[in-house]
Amino acid sequence: MNSERREIILNEIEYWRTSRLLPEQYCDFLENLYQEQAAQAARRTFSINSIQQGSLKTWFLGFGIISLIFFIGFYFSLFPWPLQMAIALLVTSICYSFSAVFRPRRKVAALLTASGGSVILLGLGAWTLWLQDWLSPGGIAGLVGVCGLIWWLAGYFLNLGILNYCGFVCFILLYGVMFGKIHPDASWPMMQLFWLPLSVVMVWLCWLAHHRIKRMAPVFFAVGITVWFMPEADMLLMRQSSVHGMVLLCLLKIVIAFILLFVLRKKWIVWVFK
Repeated sequence: MNSERREIILNEIEYWRTSRLLPEQYCDFLENLYQEQAAQAARRTFSINSIQQGSLKTWFLGFGIISLIFFIGFYFSLFPWPLQMAIALLVTSICYSFSAVFRPRRKVAALLTASGGSVILLGLGAWTLWLQDWLSPGGIAGLVGVCGLIWWLAGYFLNLGILNYCGFVCFILLYGVMFGKIHPDASWPMMQLFWLPLSVVMVWLCWLAHHRIKRMAPVFFAVGITVWFMPEADMLLMRQSSVHGMVLLCLLKIVIAFILLFVLRKKWIVWVFK
């Protein structure tokens, strides 16, 4: 069987897995049938056995990767800012590419690789802002927006819900900062009117995604739950203010959330887990 046909079959099996048309163990069994021996050898490139046997491919590849990391680390501050941004995007793209390769058969490795790329993007981006003296509110907001967009797209195309959720969190932060600039002295009821409709919209998108894109439904639901508690988080963490009886108000919202989740459990469980 040629590589193109094998790749088509593996993509189809992954579609069956994400759509839950077949149980997880059946998909794993079918994927194992179509794995190439070359791919298995590639996954063992950095195994203890290959290092012990003195594989030149392993040693040269390891030397090249480590040397590149040290080179970027030592000379990153000397590069012009376009090259700094290009390096951050290039390293992140490489990590996401490896994650895409690992994703069909090694989910943990794919998640770790994508998480590493995301942290590198945020770290190198913040380092660039510091080196170029761009640590202004606008510069930080731009970095958060770029990271949020890249994380959201990467999470969607790599089918990694946690990365997709992190992208939404960045958008939520920008949303809160924008509202803080417009209404810096907003009261607690006004904060509820500003955030809670967004939570309802996220839950509605969860229902819609259950019928259209099932893998996005848990992400929308998690975002909706997060936004439910954002009025209090906005006041305490972003505005550094509080109202009288804030603890009791938070407990009241938790109770209301649990009541709603219990009453509507037969609906949202189907949206999120089925």
